[in-house]
Amino acid sequence: MIVEVLDEHDVSYTFYKVREDLSFDIADVMRNDFDVFYQINYFGQRQDLGVIQNSGKWIVEDGVFLPDIEPPPGASNWIGFNSFRKISPLADGSILKSTCELSADNIRHEEAAFASLKYKAKQIKYDYLHKNLYSENVYLALFGEAEELADKQRDIYSISSCSMFNLLNFYTRLEREYAVRRENYKVLDEVLNPLSIPLDAEYPALYVLSVDQRDKLREYLYTQRIFLPAHWPNTYGIKNELYNRVISIPLDSRYNQADMQRVAGHIRAFFNIDQA
Repeated sequence: MIVEVLDEHDVSYTFYKVREDLSFDIADVMRNDFDVFYQINYFGQRQDLGVIQNSGKWIVEDGVFLPDIEPPPGASNWIGFNSFRKISPLADGSILKSTCELSADNIRHEEAAFASLKYKAKQIKYDYLHKNLYSENVYLALFGEAEELADKQRDIYSISSCSMFNLLNFYTRLEREYAVRRENYKVLDEVLNPLSIPLDAEYPALYVLSVDQRDKLREYLYTQRIFLPAHWPNTYGIKNELYNRVISIPLDSRYNQADMQRVAGHIRAFFNIDQA
């Protein structure tokens, strides 16, 4: 999606190398000639960009896994954003901040079509899990349709009214959300630490694993009605083993410690990890 937008606007670009711990070598980045550095904060882990910042080059900070985003101290050429649908029950909406003035002329004052479809899918999923209504295929198909609409979307829309309401509730409960996520992380780490990618994330969005047989693990978990996301399909043929290894476990307050123990138990069984 990012690259498609760059292509659409005839922007020349190259990719920086991401290490196994999801960090990157700033010195290697600075050996290139560029005007803007687009940094992805993988799973909410921010990296010090002081060298790039002090060079006067622009930084676009992709912080989709953060509940809020602020410019680094002293930054002058910086734009950052998050995505609430990545880290909360919201179906749409983002915070966009910048050290320069941004025009709102391109924002359409209406809701994106995918948002209402996602909320419909969420409701059907809830009814399936708690009321024994519908089937998995119904809400999975709706989620797929909504994601397809989101991928094709090119215009900028206002946040939906439903998400605006949910956003107020999200921030009201944010401290509790942090606490639940930390506890869920702790439960998983007690079992799955040997498989994890340790992250220094401000907001524990996901417990991230780097594993052999990632896709076979997903298939096995699917048979146990556990659906874990894999990230970043290798659409452009870049060489990096992380494309085939990364899988993550959501930590948010929809899930409790018993849920974490169940997921960790199945992953431990798949890899024959001895329980301490």
